[in-house]
This record gives sequence, C-alpha cells and structure tokens, in this order.
Amino acid sequence: MKRLFIVLIAVCMLLCACGVKHDGIYTVEEMGASYKTQGRTIVYDGKGIALLSSADSFEFNADCEGKVSVTLVGENMDDPLHDTQVFFTAYVDGTRLDIRPEVKQGEYELVLAENLEKGEHHFRVVRQSEWENGRVYVKQINTTGELLEAPADREIFIEFIGDSIATGYGNMPEIEYETDWNGHPIWEDATQAFAYMAAEKLDADYSIVAISGIGTIGGYWGFTMNDIYDYYPRVDEEDYNYAPERTADIVVVELFSNDHATMREDGYTPNDIAAKGKELIEMARAKHPDSKIVVLPGAFYNKFETMINEELGGVENGYYCADVPLNTAGKSGHPDVQGHTEACDALVEVLEPIIAEIKR
Repeated sequence: MKRLFIVLIAVCMLLCACGVKHDGIYTVEEMGASYKTQGRTIVYDGKGIALLSSADSFEFNADCEGKVSVTLVGENMDDPLHDTQVFFTAYVDGTRLDIRPEVKQGEYELVLAENLEKGEHHFRVVRQSEWENGRVYVKQINTTGELLEAPADREIFIEFIGDSIATGYGNMPEIEYETDWNGHPIWEDATQAFAYMAAEKLDADYSIVAISGIGTIGGYWGFTMNDIYDYYPRVDEEDYNYAPERTADIVVVELFSNDHATMREDGYTPNDIAAKGKELIEMARAKHPDSKIVVLPGAFYNKFETMINEELGGVENGYYCADVPLNTAGKSGHPDVQGHTEACDALVEVLEPIIAEIKR
C-alpha cells in the first residue's frame, strides 16, 4: 500500500509538471522554460519578464482553445512631463493582428484570441515603443490549455546598435492624434523599422540596442552609446553588465546621425567620430567575439570605410562598411514605413552573403 501511495504521488506530480491539469493561469515561475524572449530581457523577481526597449518580444506555444491573453504590467508611466505609454504588436500563428495594444501604468490584459479553435498555436507580443516610454513586465499567460515547448531559436542571431532610425522614431506620420508631434510614441513602431524588418526577412533572432538621439561622442543625452552599451537597457544601473546567453553572429551598427548633428556645436571632428565609432565596434566584438560587424556610417561612409579597412582589417577580419537608403518622409525628417522597407531590403542584400558565409 505504501508503495502504491508513493507511485500515485509521483504520477500526480508528473501530470502537474506536464501541464495536464492547470487553472489556466501561468505565472512566470510556472512557465519555466516554456517561453522565448528576444532583446536584452531579464526576469525581475516579483515583477515579471521585463520588456524594456524597442522590439523586445515575448512568445510561447500552447495547446489551447477559446480565449488567450497575456497580462502585462506598466511601470514608470505616471510622469506628467513625458508621454509615457508603450504600444505593442501581436501575432497569432505568425499572422500580425490588426490591433495596437497600449500599455499604461498598472495591469493590462492583452487579448490575443477570443474564439480560437482547439489545437497547437504560437503567440508573440513585441514592444513597439522605445526605452524612455516606460517599463513593461510580462506577469502571466492566461489560457484554457497547456504550454508546450518554447519556440526554437533561429539559426542566425543579429544585434543592432542604433539610434532613432533603428527604433522607428516618427515612422508613422499619417496617424491623426489630438496632440502635436513632440516625439509622442503613437507615431513610432519599432516593428516597422528597418532593423526588426531585416531580422524577420532573414528569419533571424535579434536584439535591438537603440535610443533616439544617441551617438558615440555627441547626441542629445547626458550619455553616449559607448557609455551605456555594456549595461543597456538598464541605463540607470551602472553596476549591471549585460552578459548575453547567446552571442550574435552579426552586429549591425547604425548611430552616427546624432554625432553629425551635434558635431559643430560640441566642437569635435569626423576623425573624433570615427575614433569613437571604432571604440564601439571593438566593444561589440568583445561582447560577441565571433561576430561579423556591419557598419552603416551614413554621412561618414568614406571616413569609416578607410578606418575599417586600414585599422580593423576590413572584410578579412569580419568588418564591413555599407550604405542603405533612408528617406525623410516621416516625422521630424525620419524615414516613414516605406523608407524603412527600402532600407531593410538594401540591408538584407548586404547581409545575405555574409549569412551564407557563416553557414558554410
């Protein structure tokens, strides 16, 4: 009898672990390893899985039916001096939903499906808004079913280091809204910006390290990307050092526009920008030792091409210099979605042969 009791307990524990019996609410602890994130995400005890910056994503597979939702929590969104809310993109079974959820301070239930047919399904939510618009945490999954194995990693992983171009700043100028531009996040969608779009088109995993207005030596912040690269997006936590669980195969660097914009005012030269660009490139290579690094230097193309070839060893050492078209049809002279689509296509042409070489 004692042996039978022990066996019954073991069976019950196994059934629970496999998700056969569940109340439909999966907290972060109950999710275990049954989810995948992209971007520099982290689990905060007592809060959830942090999606702190542009294009950070959370995805999972489930055998379920009916209604499926994710509970998100907004934090640091009650500042009256700033537009603090975060917009999201959502996908079910690879199809982008025709919704644009908006998370503000407090809890928000992001409904992914209402009358889903029973079966195995894939769900994904991706942050559109960038770092300064507030913190968002995934608190739990709500579903009538069970979680399955986490979505698999894609073969290629790309890190993008950038500025407002990579975040999609102002790329949706056609939206009508009651307030003036002033950088409002309603006109910005990182999932329709060239970096995210290129990763999707290449079927690659990604991480986007980008802030509007930032540079390597100049820009519009009290810090540069070189200052915060190692601990982004926890910009206020200098004791934190991001150590990637998976190193990138390719790093794309695009963020010299703000250096160019503030160059005269701040009194530095193109040579200074190239030197700081080289410093950042070397920081990226140190974090991703086997990566190919592709630099999009914009107005400084000739300067960077010379530096990359003469000082870093060029293509033979895995360093590339490229150019992509960027229109100015969006807000404040930034590319609109069409401009980002054209930039994405141009970048994909650059990256495809590099990826082919990596896979050989």
